Amino acid sequence: MRYRKNVGDIGENFAADLLTNSGYKIIERNYRTKAGEIDIIAIKDGVLHFIEVKTRNGDQYGYPSESVTAAKQLRIKRAAEQYLQGRRMQWNKLSFDVYEIMTDLIENCM
Repeated sequence: MRYRKNVGDIGENFAADLLTNSGYKIIERNYRTKAGEIDIIAIKDGVLHFIEVKTRNGDQYGYPSESVTAAKQLRIKRAAEQYLQGRRMQWNKLSFDVYEIMTDLIENCM
């Protein structure tokens, strides 16, 4: 279990760096509620992004985004609703994004 957490942390950190370098302002990471978790919440160009980061070491079990099931999407949506309500935020433009990170490709980027 700890190994998967480490792989996930590597992917989330890599995604956060990519987002920051692309002009996103990260306002929260690992937002947790009883409804679910959102890995990264960021703003760019007036759009509030709720970002799920999925990381894998290879594609032998499929691509990372394939693990974002309808049930997982619903948990993310509910967590986003709680986030907005808890902060009394009204936002006209929302985006729900999935970032796929393949650790074997990260090594080639560094």
